[in-house]
Amino acid sequence: MRKNPYNPSFGKRPERFLGRDTIAHEALTALDNENSPWRTTLVTGVRGSGKTALLSDIGDSASANGCIVISVTSEKFMLEDILSQLHTKTPKTIGRKLPKPSKVTIGALELDVNKSVPYFLNNFRYQITQMLEDLKRKKLKVLFLVDEAQKHSEEMRTFITTYQHLIREGFDVYLIMAGLPNVISDILNDSVLTFLRRANQVVLDNVDLSLVSYDYIEVFMDEFDVSGEILEKAASVTKGYPYLIQLVGFYLWDNLSSGVYKTVVLDKVIVQAKAMMFQNVHKPLYRELSAGDREFVFAMAADERLSKFADIISRTGKAKNNLSTYRLRLLDRGYIKVARRGELIFSFPFTREFLQQESNTTEL
Repeated sequence: MRKNPYNPSFGKRPERFLGRDTIAHEALTALDNENSPWRTTLVTGVRGSGKTALLSDIGDSASANGCIVISVTSEKFMLEDILSQLHTKTPKTIGRKLPKPSKVTIGALELDVNKSVPYFLNNFRYQITQMLEDLKRKKLKVLFLVDEAQKHSEEMRTFITTYQHLIREGFDVYLIMAGLPNVISDILNDSVLTFLRRANQVVLDNVDLSLVSYDYIEVFMDEFDVSGEILEKAASVTKGYPYLIQLVGFYLWDNLSSGVYKTVVLDKVIVQAKAMMFQNVHKPLYRELSAGDREFVFAMAADERLSKFADIISRTGKAKNNLSTYRLRLLDRGYIKVARRGELIFSFPFTREFLQQESNTTEL
């Protein structure tokens, strides 16, 4: 029997990667079309929607086709990481231009190593331009993948403004940046980064359930004596949420391999998947909510599925204007979404169950 094809680890591209083929294809096609709107792309989605896995998939394919891929996260030393990767990945047959810095920092100590070196050699734009010149002559493409984008990052601002100049100067560079909805929103509203407002934007929604059902049937019926009905029910449990697709698939394979009787296997899988969802998705999200946010979502949890804003106002006893602030913030975070006019729904599967458990725990 082959190994479990499902991988619920965050950030790792799973073997069964569903519903993102078109996005990956468009992004890779842009590498051969300098006029493609996908040349600069922003990818946004809630936690567990597959942003990192998508970037990994695109990066692996681009690298296999001869593109130099620079993959970084938006954090301290991001610029140094970009330069070091670019230097390392430049083919040895090309003269690697690495400007000598005028200063070297060792811990808290900063030393002048060459006072004759102009100060501008420490400038990120100057350094990366120097390193890209030879790549440009050799017609080598460079794809920047920025994951976990963070708002209010000075290094992010420096990189984006520099990238804008590189585009204008004719360098064959591309950018795909991924982040949570509220972070991408803040970046787009940054007065310094207005260039990104013209970028192609991709929202990673849940995967169509028909694709999940087809995938489960294709994978499991080939290995196990399990009915299509059970597999379709398993697919429906996921609600198309990418992380849960991997969780349910992983535990279903694991339990069937262990000989768990097929008529009860789904019950066990749901318990296991729900526990991991609570631990890895719901608890971190809940910790980020303010007291007002929590009051709002607890009022929503009283409903089976859809919540009318008017009912939330009635249950909390708060003024409409006051609650509108929390509604907008929760929408911006991606915690809830609009189902229909005046009606809201939770973005993540099992949110209602988690909140009910949290409420019961708090009351004890």
